[in-house]
Amino acid sequence: MKRTHIIIFALLTITAQYSCKKQLDAPPKDALVEGNTIINQQTANIALNGVYFRFANADQTKTDWSTNQVNPGILTGVLDDGHNSLSEARNVLGKTNFNSDWGRYYTLVNAANGVIDQVTILPDNLFSNGRKEQILAEARCLRAFGTFKVLLFMGQWFDINSAYGALLQNKFITSTTYARARSSVKDSYQFILEDLDYAIANAAATGSNVYITRWAAMALKMRVLLSRGQQADYTGCAALGDSIINSGNYVLEPNARDIFYVKGLTSKEVILGVTPQAAQGNYYYNTSGLYVRRSSFYVATRALDSILQNDPRRSWYIGQPNADKANTFYFIKYVQPGLATTQLSEVSYAIRLAEVYLMAAEATVRAGGNLASARTLIHAVQAGAGITATDNGTNYLAVEQALTADALLRETYVEYIRSFAGEDDQYYFALLRFPLATVTSLRPTITTKEQYIYPIPHSEFTSNPLIGAQNPGYTQ
Repeated sequence: MKRTHIIIFALLTITAQYSCKKQLDAPPKDALVEGNTIINQQTANIALNGVYFRFANADQTKTDWSTNQVNPGILTGVLDDGHNSLSEARNVLGKTNFNSDWGRYYTLVNAANGVIDQVTILPDNLFSNGRKEQILAEARCLRAFGTFKVLLFMGQWFDINSAYGALLQNKFITSTTYARARSSVKDSYQFILEDLDYAIANAAATGSNVYITRWAAMALKMRVLLSRGQQADYTGCAALGDSIINSGNYVLEPNARDIFYVKGLTSKEVILGVTPQAAQGNYYYNTSGLYVRRSSFYVATRALDSILQNDPRRSWYIGQPNADKANTFYFIKYVQPGLATTQLSEVSYAIRLAEVYLMAAEATVRAGGNLASARTLIHAVQAGAGITATDNGTNYLAVEQALTADALLRETYVEYIRSFAGEDDQYYFALLRFPLATVTSLRPTITTKEQYIYPIPHSEFTSNPLIGAQNPGYTQ
């Protein structure tokens, strides 16, 4: 694995002339930083932009959320390589190509730490009212995002008593301060939630949806609480969902198709998104090109086609059959039937309000709450797809007829897939939150919990001798 997280090479983005405007369409070059380069609010804003640059997985040409879009779909069985056979498509993760995310997310974490370290020690009077706390809130939320991703993909997040948690980094590190042991799952959750609680308390209540707001931090905390899965977590998750839904800042799109085909980041449903670089839609090696024209490209599977039966979304998710691989189809959620990439098709969606509704529904059921209330939340998401009580279609009735908690959780999981296939990883982890027997019944290629997570990259053990043991089921 390429060591993209040797972080002495990149923390801040510095421009020849300082600018407070945070943007990803004209990112400045990375710089080697070994000292105090944040000296006031202006330079703090520029450095924070560098953290967002890493959140977007950006370079000078494009932002690249392809792994966020593709990997969970492959692991869940709803996306696949359009030409080749993948070990990951069978949930055989010992030879995975996916664990480059380790370096990606620790680069994000370390960039956030550089901002946190330097902004924290600056005098308050160098910042306008509240801006110091907002910068720290955004950086800490992004650090939480990166740490949580590592915990989910390479830690035993499903076992609060496990020693196999994340490698917690709370300070900017260099080659001489890098080595440390990974932490327990319990401590990992505590670290992530402390960052998110700070962000909720101090981030701006309003702002552009490509930057962290209080509501984005709250939605991310909902994901964390569902994953930790303690009884009080479910109640807390449902309460957070209610606050976001009733905040008035976000509204479910009446036609979910418009988010991807018309509105993009102008949709009031998008809580946190990733904007593409200038002219990215025309760049051959862009993100949405993965669905149309590569030597290796990604397609919808027969499983996704089956899940979308009797669902209006099928018409704008499932394209023509792929001639190179049986039982697969062009995935047109981003590229539309004409298979042309555009600036709009390059927009990525980290958090949408629809997810908040489904997380609140799941948390309500898991907390032992009112099933009718959970059904109402699911139906609100279905309405954006054109599934309503008036139509009284198969998928609407399936939710109405789910009379037990287990049955309604299954319907919630199916709606996660229908709503978020090809977006971030929420539906994959919604699957893994079931008991193993249920996971296996829904995804027969997963038969052990060792398959839930990736191995830590081999190179980590050579560069960090203190890290500890490899994940169970894998060798170094």
